[in-house]
Amino acid sequence: MVFSPTASVRESCRRWMAQVPPIDDSLDLATSTPTHITDDVPFANAKRSVAINPTALDQFALEITNSILANKSLEVTEWDADGWHYTGKKYNVRSGTSAQGCVHVHRELMRMERVALYILTMDAINFCFWPVSEAKDATNSVKNGLEYEHLAIGLRKLAELDDGNSQVNVKTSESGGITVRSANSYALSPTNLAELTPKKLHDMIQPHFPSSTNENGTSVVYELPDMQIRCQLLNELGKGLLEQHGGSALQMISKANQSADALVRIIMDTFPGFRDYVDTDASGEWETVKASLTAIHLHKRAQIATADIWAALGRCNDQSVQTTNTTNPEHAKLFTCCHFTDMDAVTTFPDYRVPQILRHVAVLRYGSQLANLIDNQLELEKSGMDEVSIRASTVVAVEELVHRVKKQLASISLEGTTLDRNNLQKLSDDVSAVTIDWYLWQKGERLDRANQLEPHHRVRTTFY
Repeated sequence: MVFSPTASVRESCRRWMAQVPPIDDSLDLATSTPTHITDDVPFANAKRSVAINPTALDQFALEITNSILANKSLEVTEWDADGWHYTGKKYNVRSGTSAQGCVHVHRELMRMERVALYILTMDAINFCFWPVSEAKDATNSVKNGLEYEHLAIGLRKLAELDDGNSQVNVKTSESGGITVRSANSYALSPTNLAELTPKKLHDMIQPHFPSSTNENGTSVVYELPDMQIRCQLLNELGKGLLEQHGGSALQMISKANQSADALVRIIMDTFPGFRDYVDTDASGEWETVKASLTAIHLHKRAQIATADIWAALGRCNDQSVQTTNTTNPEHAKLFTCCHFTDMDAVTTFPDYRVPQILRHVAVLRYGSQLANLIDNQLELEKSGMDEVSIRASTVVAVEELVHRVKKQLASISLEGTTLDRNNLQKLSDDVSAVTIDWYLWQKGERLDRANQLEPHHRVRTTFY
């Protein structure tokens, strides 16, 4: 049987929560008895520190449903709406580097390749921005102001450096196969990533971050922490693409045959740094983990990379496919390789912001000891009971939200509305764990900027 990483996330989190009761089970979502009962699941003899409040879950689902009906859509910002991300819209090829009659087709394929590399680079190091260096941390008057948007913008600026004068590298084999590889003038090419050093990464990215500031006596720096491990993950990304996928992100993506679940699996099979799970089996062998009934699968970065690729090159890329008007089936396959047909298989991305907003609306209930740790901004143990409780509960809670919102939409009476049943079905079809995740993340960002959220949990991890 082929390993399904997205199903494993969904099933393992629900199975673990059914086997490990919460500290306070007076108010917790009822979960079905798992098919496979084992005594060696992580923390089997303990109690989890997070419960899901079914009453708050119903209320919040109704709030989302009413928002969808009022706005005629689930309001989520398009992938590049804020201008943070690299889209390649200004990308142009160097004169004379493409065959006559193929300039537009090759340019679009190169643009897609560059965007895909940008996304993979970003999500390879999209984790844990808040720590500061040990020397600065010792002063206790320094905080790191770096956020996701700063990384996205910094990498975008690196990607744009050769936008106006890049070489096309699209080759057609005798059998008709197409190979698309970025030129080494592209800062995020697989070759450049494979050869990157921590110093070079710092020197490339740091100038694109905001300058340090002072807020009420606290120095706010903007620095990418853990440069050594981030560089190793980028080296792994570059080498994996070169050695297993012909140095091409699009070639890797096309192997998934328009399946998001398959792409998540390919990413983790190729790049070990994306494998995000907790297991009692200390062997760490990936094939063993995939077959394990005790592992808790989470896979945040592999799933969000897949969703970002879909958002940038599938969901929002219909126009470019239409305008290329190619009759070459190999071209057509690459143009549509990011149009995944099973995005509803992908789960929420269990990180820090989504559980923060779910706690804020009382869907997640934290035990008093865990709540005290988080509210005082103290670090949790990596892969410990508290972290696993938060992340597994987040996955299950979002799945339940999706189910409830769809059920509520299906029960809507159309009398007195401007909607018809087809409109309502389209609204329901757009509700998935991914789109609900985006909705929650964007709601959390707004509330956080208004200082209306409790602190998020903190774990030093490479997974989120």
